[in-house]
Amino acid sequence: MKDLHDYFDPVTFGADPHQHVNGSFGSLVQKNLQDQDFPDYEKADIAIIGISEYRNIRRENSPEAATHARKNLYELSAVNNKMKIADLGNLRTGHNINDSYAALRDIMAAILEKNTIPLLLGGSKEIILGMFRAYEAGKKTVNVTMIDNRPGLADSRFDDRKEQSFLSTVISSKSKYLFNYSNIGYQSYFSDIDETRLLDDLLFDSFRLGKVRENLQEMEPVIRDTDLMVISMSSIRQADAPAAIFPSPNGFFGEEVCQLAWYGGKSERLTSLAICDWYPEFDMRFNTALQAAQLAWYFADGFYRRKNEYPFTPSKDCTKYIVNLSKPDTRIVFYKSNISERWWMEVPSSMLPQNLMVACSYEDYQGACRQEVPERWWQTFKKINH
Repeated sequence: MKDLHDYFDPVTFGADPHQHVNGSFGSLVQKNLQDQDFPDYEKADIAIIGISEYRNIRRENSPEAATHARKNLYELSAVNNKMKIADLGNLRTGHNINDSYAALRDIMAAILEKNTIPLLLGGSKEIILGMFRAYEAGKKTVNVTMIDNRPGLADSRFDDRKEQSFLSTVISSKSKYLFNYSNIGYQSYFSDIDETRLLDDLLFDSFRLGKVRENLQEMEPVIRDTDLMVISMSSIRQADAPAAIFPSPNGFFGEEVCQLAWYGGKSERLTSLAICDWYPEFDMRFNTALQAAQLAWYFADGFYRRKNEYPFTPSKDCTKYIVNLSKPDTRIVFYKSNISERWWMEVPSSMLPQNLMVACSYEDYQGACRQEVPERWWQTFKKINH
């Protein structure tokens, strides 16, 4: 492909982007600035990409969401003094929306090949389709997680909308590269009953907002087994994200989604993140942009706390537990890392060359000890033994 530099507009703030206080996040970011060398994304841990694409829901694009988010991010304190982050600038939109998705596919594929994590800021959540195509191009089967107030299969918010949702598009194309899809935080009054039933039939996961908030830590294993994650600002209550594209008085508190973003950063498996779905012109005092910036900060903080435990394989640094179940007549093998104290369980398969290691929680182990089959184990077992 051609030089990535050709795909991006430089970083601009309306002020001198060179000026950042020592110890600030921005002072340690290598930026795409006018008349300077393009950032060396190949040596970066994370590559920031501004997204301007909104045409699936409106006529006009806007780079302002990404610009305000990065400005607020740069003003926060640095995660540590060893950060290696490149800001590639704002992705130029294509002649039509499919051109933008194709460009994003090519760019992400090039970045992922260098083991750098793309961090997308701005745009609408349907950019996930371009992100997913990058994994398809690399012939990599992935798990996708969407944090949103709707499950993600259907979208009735636009009577004249022609575009399908990401999930509908992938299902209709019969892509073999989507292994699992998880929605975190859907709200029942925004969700069609048939939609949630179909997600269950497809053996995908959907977690209702109220249930998630009862024990947010139970989402850590879901995110730990995720490759691609998208955080929609519409998942956050309107008081904390007033410019969300689809605002609601109910939703996650801002700090709860920051916790989920931190889990994403800590997940050694997760290789891309998008923070999207807000209109910059409705963002009074840039509260939503600051919320997005803090999500990005927590993601970076989690990244620099990774323990290098993926792919997980049993070793002397873990403890093995075996639980025998009477119904069904089987046993489940659990492993607890002595390094991170995180849990995994082994799911047998007659179709794969070896058993599959699935992230789980201590609560899953406790449930198995009570003769309850963990839902994560059962869902995965059905997928890999159908």
